[in-house]
Amino acid sequence: MSFDLAYGPALALAGLGALIDIRDRRLPNWLCALLSVAAIVGLVSSQGLSVVPSALLHASLGLVAGAVLFRVGAIGAGDAKFYAAAASGLPLGKALFLLGWTSAAGLGLLVVMIVARFLRPASRTGSILRGWSVPYGVAIFLGFALTVTLAKA
Repeated sequence: MSFDLAYGPALALAGLGALIDIRDRRLPNWLCALLSVAAIVGLVSSQGLSVVPSALLHASLGLVAGAVLFRVGAIGAGDAKFYAAAASGLPLGKALFLLGWTSAAGLGLLVVMIVARFLRPASRTGSILRGWSVPYGVAIFLGFALTVTLAKA
C-alpha cells in the first residue's frame, strides 16, 4: 500500500485543509485553488496529460453536486469546493472511490464526534447534534488520501 509521490504536495495541502477545518470550521478559497493545481500536477506527473479532461469533468460534476448539497444545507460551500479540488486530480473512473472513501470517513468522523460529545457531561443538554458543524474537510482529506493510495489505475 503506497501512493504515487507525485501526489505528495496535494496530499499535504489536503491535510492542511483538514487541520484548518478542525480549527476554524472553514476551508479557504486559496487553499482549494492550490489543492486543485497540486492535484492536477500530481495527476499529470503520474498518468500524463490524456486523463486531465476526465479529471476536470470529475471536478465539475463534484462541484455541481456540492452546490446542490450546499443549497439544501447539507454541506458548506467550502466543503463543496474542497471536494471538487481533490476530484480535479482524479479521473472520472475514480469518482466512486473518492465519493465512497469520503463518505465512509465522514460517517466515521460523525460517530467519533457523537461518542465524544455524549461522553462529555457538559454537552448533554438538548440534542446531541445541536450547535454542531462537522469539519468535513477531514473526511475529504481521508477520502482523497485513501483513493490515491488504494485505487490504482
